Amino acid sequence: MQKLLFVLLTVSILAVTGTAFANHLYDDFSKADFPERQALRGEWTYENNEAHCVSDPELYKKFKNHGPILRYDSEFSDGTIEFEFQPKDVERMIFTLNSADAGHVFRMRLADGKTRQGSRIYGWAGPSKDNDPEMIAVQGVPTLDTMNGKWVRVKIVIEGDRATVTIGDYSEELKHASIGREKGEVTISFASGELGVRGVHIHPAK
Repeated sequence: MQKLLFVLLTVSILAVTGTAFANHLYDDFSKADFPERQALRGEWTYENNEAHCVSDPELYKKFKNHGPILRYDSEFSDGTIEFEFQPKDVERMIFTLNSADAGHVFRMRLADGKTRQGSRIYGWAGPSKDNDPEMIAVQGVPTLDTMNGKWVRVKIVIEGDRATVTIGDYSEELKHASIGREKGEVTISFASGELGVRGVHIHPAK
């Protein structure tokens, strides 16, 4: 009887632990084939636990003004997203949280300091097809020319309608209705130049 109870308890613990691990995503880019990752719109290469891709105007035009992208399906409300990126002559790098069925939710756009639209953070309070994006942060959001060739750590901690966004030395507490919306997808994309990405962590809290 005691042995049976022990087995049942062990199975229960493993089941709970398995669910927790199932909700947590970590891509160390140790292999090209990672089920939760979609690497699209360009030739992504994987070496030394890093993913790299090069974009150019022809590739950008081919995909209707969209650059190479990494996509991860992950449903959560609160949670933490972490990764590092290395821009080399990149015109812009875009981090986006999307809804599973209602378009864009939250976006961080880092520009090279040369384009008309600079770096900014914005979000959609409702479905993006019915709502225009609202500006959340502009002042102090870093530009890519200050990071060129360097590995930069990004960390976004979300709790309710608040988020702490860290990009290298930049850190800001943000509050906006978009931040509290349900998320279903995490994407990292860029235009022009070469982008390296490593250590993508997605830790859903709920």
